[in-house]
Amino acid sequence: MVSEIMTMDGGRAVALFGGEVQYYRLEPRHWRVVLEQLRDAGISTVTSYVPWEVHAVTAPRAGHAAGELDFEGRTDARLNLLGFLDLVGRLGLRMNFRAGPFCCAEMASGGYPEWLICGDPGMMVWDWTNRPTQGYWIARRRGMQPSYLHPEYLRLCEAWIEAVAAIVKPRLGSAGGFIDLVNLDNEVSYIVKDGLLDSDYNPVNVQAGGFYHQFLKEKYGTAGALSDAYQRKVGSFAEVAPPRAVPEKADSSFAWHADWMHFKTWCMAKYIRTLRGFYEARGVRDVTFMTNLNPHRPEGVPTRMPDFQEAVGANGLVGYDFYRGCFMSYSGYHSMARVLKLMRASLPFTYSAEFMSGTWNLNLAKASRVSDDHMRFMGRCALAQGCKALSWFMFHDRDTWGDSPVSSHGHRRPSFEVLKETMGLVREKLPAWEGLEPVEDVAVIYDLATHVHTSIGDPSPCADNELHIGRPTVADVQAGLASREYEGLFRLVEQVGAQAGAVDTVHDARLLDGYRVAFLPGSPVVARATAEALTTWVEKGGHLVVSGAWPVVDERGSALNFLGGVPKGNSVTVGRGTCAWHATPLAAADAEQDDLSAIAAVREHLRAKGVVPAVQIEAVGEVSWGDWAEGGGSRTYVQPRTHGSAILQRDKKSGASVVFVLNHYPVAAEFRLRFAGDVRQLRDVDTGRVIDVRERTCVVDVDRKSAAIFVVS
Repeated sequence: MVSEIMTMDGGRAVALFGGEVQYYRLEPRHWRVVLEQLRDAGISTVTSYVPWEVHAVTAPRAGHAAGELDFEGRTDARLNLLGFLDLVGRLGLRMNFRAGPFCCAEMASGGYPEWLICGDPGMMVWDWTNRPTQGYWIARRRGMQPSYLHPEYLRLCEAWIEAVAAIVKPRLGSAGGFIDLVNLDNEVSYIVKDGLLDSDYNPVNVQAGGFYHQFLKEKYGTAGALSDAYQRKVGSFAEVAPPRAVPEKADSSFAWHADWMHFKTWCMAKYIRTLRGFYEARGVRDVTFMTNLNPHRPEGVPTRMPDFQEAVGANGLVGYDFYRGCFMSYSGYHSMARVLKLMRASLPFTYSAEFMSGTWNLNLAKASRVSDDHMRFMGRCALAQGCKALSWFMFHDRDTWGDSPVSSHGHRRPSFEVLKETMGLVREKLPAWEGLEPVEDVAVIYDLATHVHTSIGDPSPCADNELHIGRPTVADVQAGLASREYEGLFRLVEQVGAQAGAVDTVHDARLLDGYRVAFLPGSPVVARATAEALTTWVEKGGHLVVSGAWPVVDERGSALNFLGGVPKGNSVTVGRGTCAWHATPLAAADAEQDDLSAIAAVREHLRAKGVVPAVQIEAVGEVSWGDWAEGGGSRTYVQPRTHGSAILQRDKKSGASVVFVLNHYPVAAEFRLRFAGDVRQLRDVDTGRVIDVRERTCVVDVDRKSAAIFVVS
């Protein structure tokens, strides 16, 4: 049975737009006005954490395995969850019920009860020194992180879920109620301690026959197959201990180190499946289960999207949490766009479960505010790159969070109009929003082994402002160089006026068939599945561009004879296709300083293979501006690169098309658009203005850090 959210409000995408309302942080007398403001913004879905931390008013005791729980407001009127849910239902709203066990939400203990995180160290995540890791220390510096598969932790989780499932079940949308989504857990990542050495050496995992050995047996089947992969004799799975150091070189140990990262993915997915099982065993079945990913760099390691999708179930959702500083930088845009492209290649639905709406400070004298311009630009950039639904976090102010669309009393702020405007776009102004998808001109290959190489030496994969480059080397090539190339290739393609799509060749290489040209970030190690898929694709006529190190080994350290081996020149013919090799990376520069000769090289690859972008964009003339100089005085800044984006979206069923034009410059700029197909006019969805397209070309004028949207006819 399909949850009602799949079909209401004209489609799943529109119904999934939501806003976070945290009842336990509002005075109950303000619940109604805040919810009414949400409804007035055109948003039909309330998202709300239901924190174990606040509802557990005592530690566990006889008859209260999860602690004594207050859902009626007996101890604090703000805890009257049942009253809040009744109000949500009476107002005709839908709900994403987010009961943790972990919430984050800048709470004192991240949503866990204090007695849990300050409890038995033997139940917690252990690091490589066999010490419990730091837990959620943002609000208060205390506590530890529970180990996801520890039986005592899962027993406590089951007791908590038993209590909340009794509340959810009679209110399910599929049973005539209003709860359409259940968040199985939030930002599963050992609370950002998912680097190689930070987790999870708890004995339940690494003892003989523990979960680590179960994972190895599930993956390899026999000790002989494991011996082949590890290139050393292994008598039994129980002999294998996890790595406890980052090597200088990983040529002979890559599979062993990589498996410890893959084991984290396996644990997290198994944990999510276990929580889903707790709900299903208590009758919560006909609902959309979801989880959400926090930022990682490189993305997808170890929080691998396809594995999390399998864990939430066939009807489930995997969302991503996007937080970008005001005003969104060019690199910040590309970070978000790149993740969305990978989501589109990896998941059945592209969705932001938490989309920044406000900031982590109530006292705005201590932090820059989040302007309505920023929220509009960030939201439209996400929609342009294929994000089908946004759930804004937060909708209202609360402890440690301010500048939201409404106050904690329900007063409207300027950014409220941004939410209302966005809902008007997807409900009324953009034709066939459910079916519109970005048109992408070339592919950039996402190879899992390449990015696992980066993560092995990365002390903090969740620190998405930094990309690890350094240990360990493979074939004398540093980890991280290929991940940097992967990121930069998307920028280079945009700077020639085109759009690149991501293809995860380990997950679904069939997506390659839609492209004539693909770029492979050069890495000494690539998955054998990637090498085989690319070889087949090139043999059938594809043109591959490798920039950086040539692939020489697979994920098990076995030699690869990729496309016949390292080319003697800068190109090779394979079957009906070709491969060009740039031994020096193309995209090694910082985001706003990409090498002009590299941009020219990418442009030539597209031209030589007859790739005409669906819509090509270039700045009209040189874009420059005068501003203050570091150290005093003023100066003229010149940006010769095109920092505009044009994304054409089409609905295959109806034929409807729209084009998003994004201006990343700090000043207003004119852009020339050239369409590959016959286009007569563009109609601005904001102003109604019509722009004639002559000989498939027109010029549009867009304000700084803004997005214009046009319906194409």
